[in-house]
Amino acid sequence: MKSIQKQTPGERNGTDADDEDTAKIAAVMVPGKSTKMGVAGTEKKPIESKDTVSVDSYRERYASEGIEGIDTAKSPSEVPDKKTDYSPYRRMLLTRHRRHGIAAIDTAELLAEVSARENERSQNQVTLATHGRPGNGMHRMNSGLDTLDTLKLPGMLPGISGTRTAIEMPALPMPASQKRVLSRGKVLLLLGLLLILVINATIAGYAQFIGPQGWAYVLGGPSTASDKNLLQTINKDIQQNRKPSPGATGQPVQQLTPQQYINLIVQHMTLDQKLGQMMIVQFVGPTYGLDISTMVSQYNVGAVLIFTANNNIVDKTQLKGLISQMQSNSSIPLAVAIDQEGGTVDRLINLDGPRPAASDIGATNDPNKAKAEGIQDAKDLASYGFNLNLAPVVDVNNAYNSQLIGRTYGNNAALVTEMAQAYLQGLQQSGKVLGTLKHFPGLGDVSTDPHIGVPDLNRSKSDLEAIDWAPYRTLIKQGNVYAVMVTHEIVHAIDSSIPSSLSYKVVTGILRNEFGFQGVIMTDSLTMESITAYYSEGQAAALAVEAGDDLLMGASTPRDVASMIEGIKQAVNSGTISQQRIDDSVRRILMLKYEMGLLTIPTN
Repeated sequence: MKSIQKQTPGERNGTDADDEDTAKIAAVMVPGKSTKMGVAGTEKKPIESKDTVSVDSYRERYASEGIEGIDTAKSPSEVPDKKTDYSPYRRMLLTRHRRHGIAAIDTAELLAEVSARENERSQNQVTLATHGRPGNGMHRMNSGLDTLDTLKLPGMLPGISGTRTAIEMPALPMPASQKRVLSRGKVLLLLGLLLILVINATIAGYAQFIGPQGWAYVLGGPSTASDKNLLQTINKDIQQNRKPSPGATGQPVQQLTPQQYINLIVQHMTLDQKLGQMMIVQFVGPTYGLDISTMVSQYNVGAVLIFTANNNIVDKTQLKGLISQMQSNSSIPLAVAIDQEGGTVDRLINLDGPRPAASDIGATNDPNKAKAEGIQDAKDLASYGFNLNLAPVVDVNNAYNSQLIGRTYGNNAALVTEMAQAYLQGLQQSGKVLGTLKHFPGLGDVSTDPHIGVPDLNRSKSDLEAIDWAPYRTLIKQGNVYAVMVTHEIVHAIDSSIPSSLSYKVVTGILRNEFGFQGVIMTDSLTMESITAYYSEGQAAALAVEAGDDLLMGASTPRDVASMIEGIKQAVNSGTISQQRIDDSVRRILMLKYEMGLLTIPTN
């Protein structure tokens, strides 16, 4: 598409020579024929004087009246009849022109125009358009004006319609009162705002700073702040409703059960708050920066994963402060998670020293060592503010898989079950830190890493029951499991059409229904190649919820969270996911937080 270039204010048509000549004498010839809305074929040209004596007399006559710069190039024959008395018009024009500072007027032209208008009763009107500054060119109007000379014309004469006289107005200095000067205070304020923007742009990064959250957050905070008093409001309502009436006697009010209290919380939550609770997010950097603050305060995320590779861990003081700040800004206490397995997956090695790998613990065949390791991990994690450990790994290793080297207790289902049970007991006995079994339905017999591809688990269901699923079934039955992580692989014996984390047959059919697990089911990261190669963030999130997952892992920016939430909301609006399905997940997540000691039921 071609762009249409328009004449800008201050742009001049014609040559400098034309403007110079025009400034000296501006004379416009009006053709014999004119139309009502415009003049056709108007042009400027010098006219030789035919009667110099009469011209001199005109010069003397008008000089006596105080008009400067009369164009004497007009002949008397082109001037209106001398017998016609135009003194009223002349006085009117002189008054107006002097009032507006007009220095040069083609009086003969004006008087001729007045005469024409007087005789023809406004049949020949001329309309001119200009930007209103000396030196601007006149624009053609859509009312019949074909050709018009470019003159130094600031506009029509004030108060006179249809004027064709060329005039030049002197540039008047702007009054001192109109000059705008910023005060010292305003300048300092603007510089301060600029400094804030520069600092935040440096911290947040250019891309995030100009993104949808950047400017709004820096200048005014999150666009939709979370209700930080949600729990306080609920607790206050509970206390008021349980107060006995004055003078009333009767049985004391019974204490609320955990499930009743959680139901009250869910009833007070909006859909956006519920969906936020279903997100476990990551972020980059060691401080409570823009991304994580937006996800916590605006999107009400339910859990955060601290990750060494994201530079979240620098030293003990920094880590404690970071987690404390996240919790203080969350409306509902956060589940703060970490992968602290020991060995090759030791996130706190630079803070607390190395911890033994699961394979080394399993090799001792001593459950007490596993339990002791769980106790120590809980002590370390709780000191920083962690309340969820994404361990132990209960894969039964029967095939070479580079990502599992040193991370499993062994290649025997019974040994893995025994060690994992002991570790969970030690980890969870304080009630401050809970564990997570992973990676269901099992990575022990696959060779592909889900980070880079989709593994194929080809075992029969009977083999899966006897080997890969044995630790899950046993530990879940004991009632000591609060969370399970589901990985991304194709389990051909159950569902060969979709990755396990997005499969209803695997998540709900096996884990929820066959094993009877009623705790929190979380996905492994939905940003792994095994998922992103086939699904968008929104699609993956919706499919995970449909499958029966409660916590969705993978979002690392507010935009990621927004995409996932939007995908789920579209499925809710279409009827694919019910509100009851969302509420069930939120109840399980809140019960997990109650078990962590994050939710306290109001007492009598």
